[in-house]
Amino acid sequence: MKFKYLLACSVISTAMSANAANSIDFGEMQPNATYEYQSMVPVMGYYTPTKTGKIVCYSTGEEITPYEDEGHANAMISTNSYYGASGEKVRTYDVTEGETIYFYLAFPLEGGNFRFTVDNEMLTLSYVDPPVGETPVSIATDYSATIAFSIPVKYTKCTLNVNDTSIEMTAQVSNSYIIVDWFNTLRKLYREGKINAGDELTLNFTGIRDANDASNRPDFGYGVGKLILKYKMAGKPAELIWQSGTPESGMTDFQTYYLPGSNEGIVSLTFSEPLDPKCHPIAEISYGDSDNVEMGMYMERPPVTIEGKTCSVNLQGVTRFPDQMIPGLPAQPTIGLTITGIKSADGQYVLTGYASSPYSFGYSYNLKSVVYSIAADWLPLSGSELNSGDPMEIWVMNGKKIIFDSVDFSYIKNGESAKISVPYSELTATEDSDDAMLYNLNAPTIEPDPNSEIVVTLGGLLCADGLDHSTDILVKYKSSTSAVDSIEMEESDRVYFDLTGRRIASPDKGIYISNGKKVIVK
Repeated sequence: MKFKYLLACSVISTAMSANAANSIDFGEMQPNATYEYQSMVPVMGYYTPTKTGKIVCYSTGEEITPYEDEGHANAMISTNSYYGASGEKVRTYDVTEGETIYFYLAFPLEGGNFRFTVDNEMLTLSYVDPPVGETPVSIATDYSATIAFSIPVKYTKCTLNVNDTSIEMTAQVSNSYIIVDWFNTLRKLYREGKINAGDELTLNFTGIRDANDASNRPDFGYGVGKLILKYKMAGKPAELIWQSGTPESGMTDFQTYYLPGSNEGIVSLTFSEPLDPKCHPIAEISYGDSDNVEMGMYMERPPVTIEGKTCSVNLQGVTRFPDQMIPGLPAQPTIGLTITGIKSADGQYVLTGYASSPYSFGYSYNLKSVVYSIAADWLPLSGSELNSGDPMEIWVMNGKKIIFDSVDFSYIKNGESAKISVPYSELTATEDSDDAMLYNLNAPTIEPDPNSEIVVTLGGLLCADGLDHSTDILVKYKSSTSAVDSIEMEESDRVYFDLTGRRIASPDKGIYISNGKKVIVK
């Protein structure tokens, strides 16, 4: 938190009178007094300068303006305007001895406090961020140092000193603020080994003065116009050295589903130092139209794990179709992911490299809807007879896009439902072209009731689009009491046809048609 000190004391003044229009009339107002005003209530007052010079007005709410006339027709023009260290609106006006000015605000939308000073205020230090003290400064969160003063300032020189290194810095001056952007300088010194945990760093300023009156030069305890800020430094922060699953690593598309256990859908960030396994980072997926308040936003927190130097986010196992996330909202082209709160083992936040988001990594992806055509061809053909031990073949379109545990056979035995499974480990899997897969197995020992149906499905089926394709990979057979491979015939007399009706001169292993019947060539 910012600390503040050396602030000018003031007295809150109450309204002197209220007229019939319910306005607040402060009457004759005094320099350095503080006047409180309310929203929706007109406010007025006047002041007659005792000498020619300037006044400085401070408004914490809507700005109260001085006018040249009692009728409030001619507003005075400010010669300088800025925001003070506490966010108040500060305006400077030239005034003439004996010429009354009239303060007025007809309809304040925002109430607040008002005060004015004659000539320039004393230049005082309002706050420093990060504050000086015992808490170590980490460049992972403190990308710059901000020194706020009571009025606009200038400076002559700023140097950064740590150990035996002294570097002159060019600080940015913005009205009453001096901002020292030290991030790149300190990161370079860390990488060169010139800063270590516990080292003292100082910022030395000379020539600090009122921007509009060079004679207004304060003494902060180090000599006129001098200021020294001393910091204790944290160790070198952990930096991102490798990433995967992000747009920066080439994954620009965010799929609507990722198959559990696959190589996709894992976002990993690896750092230069070990991470704190107890830091509990938060990952958040955001989708929607931020301008459409009525529809709202889809927010989701996928699981995050820490292992060694790597933080990983698991996007698998959840479908994220546009009409599922926000029904009725036209599909949006992008989806976002943020990962917040990653800390290294020394307690520092890791370095994101962005001053605007020091605690989180943010990514924007193209949302890609993924739907696969899943289909299967079975041998024996659907509707034919199936016996124990029969060789079977399953060809699956986009078979590389599915995972399953077993081939399940369901049937009726002794009038009751029965099921037997062939585990995946007992299948012979062969890759085919265009992501297709071929699976071979032998039918298990099945003893269905006569004329009952045998339904074969894939057990534990999961598809890479997250949809239910179980009915797309299903076949039904008839039970049989006789074996088809018991047909006796001289080999030389056989004529073979495949299951599509094409004649085969030299059949390989498989199921064929010969003499009007199915036969199995072993």
